[in-house]
Amino acid sequence: MTSTQNSRWLNKLYEQYLNTYFRETGVEISKLEIPHTNNPLFDMLDPTEASICFAYPFTSSDTILYGSIIHLSLTGYHQYGEQFVLESAKGFHVERLTEIQPLLKLISQQLAFEAEPLDAQHEAAATLYEHMCNSVERSRFFMNERSGPIDSLHLVKDFITSEQGMLLGHPFHVTSKANIGFSEDDIRRYSPELGASFKLHYFAVAPELLQTYASGHDVSKLIDPKAQYEAEQLLGTKSNQYELLPCHPWQANFLLDNDEIRRKLDGQAIISLGPIGQVVWPTSSVRTVWMPETGLFLKLSLDVRITNFIRNNPTEQIIRAIDASRLLNKIGPDESQENLRLLPELAAQTLKIPELEASFGIVYRAGLEASALAKTRILGSLVEENLETGELPLLHYINQAAQVANTSVTKDFICDWWAQYIKVSLLPALELFAKTGISLEAHLQNSLMRFENGIPIQLVVRDMEGVSVVKDSVLGTRCPEVKHDSSVWYSTDEAWFRFKYYLVVNHLAHLIGAIARFCPTTEDDLWRITGQTLFDANKSEQGKSYVQQLLQTRELPAKANMLSTFQKSGEKPVWVGILNPLCRYHYCGLTPLNKTEMTVPYQQAEQRVIDQLFEALLFERALSYQQVNDSLHIPVTKELSYQCNARISFSFGRIRLQPGTLRRQESDQSNAPSLNQVMLDLAQVIEVEPEHWTQFQQELIQTLVKHAQALQSLPAIPLREMTYFEQEARANNGHLYHPSFKSRIGFDLIENERFGPELSSGYPVVWIAVDQSLIQTKTSESYNWETIYRQQFSSSEIKSFKTQIAEAGKTFHKVALLPVHPWQWEKVIRVFYQDQIVKAQMIKLNVKGPDYLPQQSIRTLSNVSNLWAPSVKLAMSLINTSTSRVLAPHTVQNAAPISDWLWQLVQDDVVLPEAHKPIILREIAGLSVSPSLQIPAQYGALACIWRESVYPYLKEDQSACPVTILMQLDLDKRPVIDPWINQHGIENWIQKLIERVYLPVMHLLWQYGTALESHAQNMLLIHQDGMPIKVALKDFHDGVRYSRELMGNSVTLPELTDAPTAHAAVNPNSFLETNSASELRDFTQDALCFVNLAELSWFIHLHYGFDEEKFWQLTRTVIEQYQSNNPNIADRFKLFDFFAAQIDVEQLASRRFLPEIRLRVMSVANPLSGAR
Repeated sequence: MTSTQNSRWLNKLYEQYLNTYFRETGVEISKLEIPHTNNPLFDMLDPTEASICFAYPFTSSDTILYGSIIHLSLTGYHQYGEQFVLESAKGFHVERLTEIQPLLKLISQQLAFEAEPLDAQHEAAATLYEHMCNSVERSRFFMNERSGPIDSLHLVKDFITSEQGMLLGHPFHVTSKANIGFSEDDIRRYSPELGASFKLHYFAVAPELLQTYASGHDVSKLIDPKAQYEAEQLLGTKSNQYELLPCHPWQANFLLDNDEIRRKLDGQAIISLGPIGQVVWPTSSVRTVWMPETGLFLKLSLDVRITNFIRNNPTEQIIRAIDASRLLNKIGPDESQENLRLLPELAAQTLKIPELEASFGIVYRAGLEASALAKTRILGSLVEENLETGELPLLHYINQAAQVANTSVTKDFICDWWAQYIKVSLLPALELFAKTGISLEAHLQNSLMRFENGIPIQLVVRDMEGVSVVKDSVLGTRCPEVKHDSSVWYSTDEAWFRFKYYLVVNHLAHLIGAIARFCPTTEDDLWRITGQTLFDANKSEQGKSYVQQLLQTRELPAKANMLSTFQKSGEKPVWVGILNPLCRYHYCGLTPLNKTEMTVPYQQAEQRVIDQLFEALLFERALSYQQVNDSLHIPVTKELSYQCNARISFSFGRIRLQPGTLRRQESDQSNAPSLNQVMLDLAQVIEVEPEHWTQFQQELIQTLVKHAQALQSLPAIPLREMTYFEQEARANNGHLYHPSFKSRIGFDLIENERFGPELSSGYPVVWIAVDQSLIQTKTSESYNWETIYRQQFSSSEIKSFKTQIAEAGKTFHKVALLPVHPWQWEKVIRVFYQDQIVKAQMIKLNVKGPDYLPQQSIRTLSNVSNLWAPSVKLAMSLINTSTSRVLAPHTVQNAAPISDWLWQLVQDDVVLPEAHKPIILREIAGLSVSPSLQIPAQYGALACIWRESVYPYLKEDQSACPVTILMQLDLDKRPVIDPWINQHGIENWIQKLIERVYLPVMHLLWQYGTALESHAQNMLLIHQDGMPIKVALKDFHDGVRYSRELMGNSVTLPELTDAPTAHAAVNPNSFLETNSASELRDFTQDALCFVNLAELSWFIHLHYGFDEEKFWQLTRTVIEQYQSNNPNIADRFKLFDFFAAQIDVEQLASRRFLPEIRLRVMSVANPLSGAR
């Protein structure tokens, strides 16, 4: 082997063994990542490769393996850099890894170290090591002995070369080329990897010794005619007394040494005819041969251990294969799949000699006619990278298809080609299973693809011994000759389990990993196309059900071949679970919006803004009023007043106007007022600076128009039927107390339609590279920048970045990648950062990146290209609900440390049940840009915070929804929660909601002195069919307060960045630390109770007649039960007294026109105190 071949071969072995070990032991590569500079190989890394570095500790030997990954796979098909280093004895000994054996030894020792009991596993580890080394040496032997170069073109142009082209074998099998039984001469003579061909050894057998099983074919017509003729010549007149049984020549020699066979030979019950007939070619499985002259495959017996098993043919397996083939014959015309061709086992034979049935067993398998054979290739060879050229043979077909289509191999072309592949592989196999219960063992060695001008047109599957059939399927009654106890029968769950492994994990995942390495696409793209193709296809009703399961299940099964070998459990293999990439995406597109005429939406929006304005000003005592029963009188002047019907709510004494009852009365005139009229009138009675009032009025007008715009175009389906990320966008209530709940000052109506969550169809962001001298960054302890970038971009895109950055005179490792909101880029960055752009301190990158959909907060965007990827919270010089939406640099720096701290608090907590602990959606990284000579317009204007998605945290049967939609009416004018209330009962549902969603926020305050701003927009309900399970909490960078003195000894505070003096002067209400227990309690209760539970209480009262006081009594009961269960912190319940008669709440409306102070609050009655 040349040095290049050796290097590629060794790298593929590292890949094979590391990927197998990492998958089967549950190692998450992302948790092993280290900065490039921490890698001893840093100076040897290729700067053009988009690699990530990792360090894995083999604890059994106190050794650390350092390496790099240049393709990070969603399913574990990682591709590694060429260099590896072992560091042992705590850094005192460092050596490059130049052979695979030291790694195999470390793996074997580690498996033994982690197994129980340890002493009993040393022998197992030694055996595993021996078998792995055997496989490596066999592979090395093939590389050294192979005569002449075999390039990718040979593999695709010749069927036999393709069948014999797998030098490495199964990428997740640690003994993929192990062979115990063949001598070196045998290997040369019989190995497909070395291009072997030979004649079969035939035995003439007395008919009474022969056992035949058939699936409807006459075995005599399957015998090689050339062998039949030569046998007749050898046997002469005795030929009609015998039947022929072919045998592998190695196996024949093995059997001829058997005493029983010698006796049969002596008695002429068996006659050894030797090698006769046509020349056959061993296929990738070694024991199965292709018989080109008869067009059949023949599965022979070999008493040789290949990979994990002795490869003979036991009777049970023969019967199973024939039974499967009999069942295939019963497939009806409406159940067959045009794009799927199955090669049944036609007949099988063995000898009726006890203990030798398996050794003589042979199976005749249907083959392919010449026209099909010329265009059909084994997939296992097509995805094995050529060790001589580094090419992927499959690319020949992709390139051919592009040439025929007169186009280039672009991302779009690859995605179209792959969609076609799914249509002729996974889809027909799934429909076959859905209709007939037949689950194919379609791994890549059993699967062949027929191509036409480079386009996949038909999947061919062979080896029916691996087929499993659902026992109660329609085929059972059609085929009585298959006995009820046949091993072909499986339960539905077992057969579906095997389908998911062989078709999805073994087959598709390998192809996707291979294509993504070589083509301008990503695994994300290909998995998304896989799911979309399944989703969009015409399917049977049964097929729809299985597609839905496949797209939603979180985990797929993977056979653990290394652990099975280690535990010697090959017949009952070990299985592990891997993440199902298909569940990461949304396939049905965004729900269409139905646009209506503006008149009614405008009237509804104006009424809401006016009502909410009066409710807030009355409650905050900015307006005086007189109340008689449910009638409210609000004087403005002697001649002018406002009248309405209203109730004073039990919840904090909030004033609730009855919609549509507000009237303006002047002299004898009464009318429904406009917003402009209201603002002119109230200016006469509220003492305020005119410019402040004018600004407030502008906010309200903007809110009115933009809310009307949202109401004009409502989704075509109810919110309750949407998935979480779309609910997060389409929930259109906004803040239910603040009158400027949708002002979005800075957006015009066109921009609001594009970037506002209620109407947006999604968009990509602008990506820039920023010089390190301008940035401040902080990441979570569990993440680094390489990980974050790879969640957004493919390896090829990162390579493209490096080229673009180099062309601008910069280096990749001295810049940071930052997403910028498109609106912010055009309105702010291109204007106020032009100096940095001109100097190439900021480089706008030519890349699309993921698509995003805005969440309720507008500036936080959900990644809709990959629902599992983090969301991004982007700085925007926009004012919404009266607050500027820039990201102050100190809060960006604090985001990750605060998140890690809260996450650890929850992890270490021993009070809350594990199943109901809150999910902390960590802000995993923050990056802000601060030029040295910063002007006010640049402060906080260019920054991003990355936040974890909730989807990875959801279990199989769980869903998430924003807490905001719990208090919203749906399209049908019924509450979103109506089906849940009806199913679970209103009191039961409310109690579980308080226990699982709201109590954990209180718990964090009582136990750890930590207050969260948990208003409804910052909370997600995790539920199972509407029943509350737990809460997910988010938005911590500026929504947490604490007291060092009141935290308790168990809490370790992270190092946080203080707000600069200038920021505190402008925004005195933004602070982290306080020494006041009351401020912490009020901060919690203001968000959790005043603007969250109070709205829910009122909403449920309005729509279900459930008494508000009873709602708060239920809440109090839950709290009292918690306090009763935790008497050890009774002093904390008094310190943070949730039952205090009064609490302070923020005056959100008055803040808009009164001077800014540290806390503009007012004392109000606490409903938890009054609810007894």
